[in-house]
Amino acid sequence: MRILFISGEVAPFSHSNDLAMVVRTLPEAIHETGEYEIRILMPRYGTVSERRNRLHEVIRLSGSEITVGDITEVLKVKVASIPGIRLQVYFMDNTHYFKRKGIFEDRQGVLFPDNLDRAVYYAKSVLTTIRNLGWQPDLIHVFGWISGFVPYVLRTEFGEEPLFSDSKIIYTPEEVSFDARLGKNQFESLSLVEHEDLVGKNANEVGQMFADAVILPPGSTSDSDVPTFSVDQEEQMEQAVSIYDELLNSIPA
Repeated sequence: MRILFISGEVAPFSHSNDLAMVVRTLPEAIHETGEYEIRILMPRYGTVSERRNRLHEVIRLSGSEITVGDITEVLKVKVASIPGIRLQVYFMDNTHYFKRKGIFEDRQGVLFPDNLDRAVYYAKSVLTTIRNLGWQPDLIHVFGWISGFVPYVLRTEFGEEPLFSDSKIIYTPEEVSFDARLGKNQFESLSLVEHEDLVGKNANEVGQMFADAVILPPGSTSDSDVPTFSVDQEEQMEQAVSIYDELLNSIPA
């Protein structure tokens, strides 16, 4: 069984919130059962040291041209092992969108004005990379705000891609300190398939709209019956595997 983890952050490479640690420990615990094959992807922010983390470029996966609006940028894909375990993380590397010394804002706390563009670029980059890898995921677990467009881009732009035709998608949102929302005239400038229900939505909301299931991050409070990750790592694995199995064993309507 193949599980693809797509995240905004993965500890120890980038760790500004609790989700980064979930994406560090959950894949390891699942991998150690021997029943799952894992791939993990995240952006290569300028805060991720290439030398300290021993990143190296994967030439056969690099070179794809990703277009967002009227900007086309070449993607580099790099890889590094998580210290102490036998799992690798693939990094989506692009100077224009990710080289900055911050995730959503600079060192002075000023928000990047193109965070929506960066999220769309990331979504297209990860799906292009998996397609180029030729690796067919049974389940895709998406984490964080910057990954929020992945479910939508997969269901639209990549909707006819056989590699993803049977993939189930889970989304875990991330609380952020800003509110960037899609305007009705932004679909063309972001190279997104137009969808009127997306107008006024942020990346977290888009991710939840187009995922097959949602698991809220640890510590979340919600009046709904949406499951929330426990703060206990062992319980996180039990929760995730239970939902994974339920999705993968469900019978299409």
